[in-house]
Amino acid sequence: MDPLHSIIITLFLFILTFFNPGANLFIVVQTTLSSGKKAGLTCGYGVVLGNAIYSGLGLFGLVTLMAEFGSLFSIIKILGGLYLLYYAVSVFTNKTQLNLSTENTMERFPSGVYFRRGLISDLSNPQTVLFFMSIFSTTISPSTPLWAKLVIWMGIVIASLIWRIILCQTFSLTSVRRTYSRVHKVVGKGVGVILGALATRLIYQGVSELVIKNHRSKLINDRSINQ
Repeated sequence: MDPLHSIIITLFLFILTFFNPGANLFIVVQTTLSSGKKAGLTCGYGVVLGNAIYSGLGLFGLVTLMAEFGSLFSIIKILGGLYLLYYAVSVFTNKTQLNLSTENTMERFPSGVYFRRGLISDLSNPQTVLFFMSIFSTTISPSTPLWAKLVIWMGIVIASLIWRIILCQTFSLTSVRRTYSRVHKVVGKGVGVILGALATRLIYQGVSELVIKNHRSKLINDRSINQ
C-alpha cells in the first residue's frame, strides 16, 4: 500500500469511530450542556491529548510497553474507571449541574478541571492503543515512511479536535440548550447510567486483568519451585 493510500484509509477508519458513542462523547457533550462551549472545548482538548498519546504509542511501535508494564495499565483502568464512576454519580444526582435554563445557572469550575476530565476519560481505557494498532496493522507496513506516519498522527489529532469542536458548537446552540433544559433531568440520569456502566466495565476489566496476572505468576512460581 502506497503512503498516500495508507494515510487516506487510516484517517477514514478513524473518523468512522466518531459515530460509535463512548464515554468521551458523553463527557464532552454533558460538559458543554452543563457548563457552556468553552468548558466543553477544554474538556475536548483533554480527550484530543489522550488520542494523541495513544495513537502515538500505537503508530510508533511503543505498544510493547503494554506487555512490559501490563499491571500499570490495569491500574490506570481501575483508577480511570473510579473517576468516571464518580463523575457518573455526580451527573445522575447533582440537580444544580443540570439546571440549564439560563447561562447564569451553569456550573463553573477552573479550566483545569474540565481538561482533566477529558484527559482521564480517554486515558482510562488503555485498550485504545490496541484499537489504533488494529487499524495500523491493516494500513501501515514496515516500508511506510516516517513522514507518512507523522501525517497520519497529525491527521488523527486534527480530526479528533475538529470533531470535538463540532460537538461543542452543536450542543451550545440556543435551540439545543433550550430543548435540553426541558428534559435535562431525564437526560442527565441517562448519561449518568451510561457513564456508570462504562466505568464499571473498566474497573471490572482492570481488576480481572490483575487477578489473572497474579494467578499466572503464582503458577509460574509453583512450577519453578517444583522443578
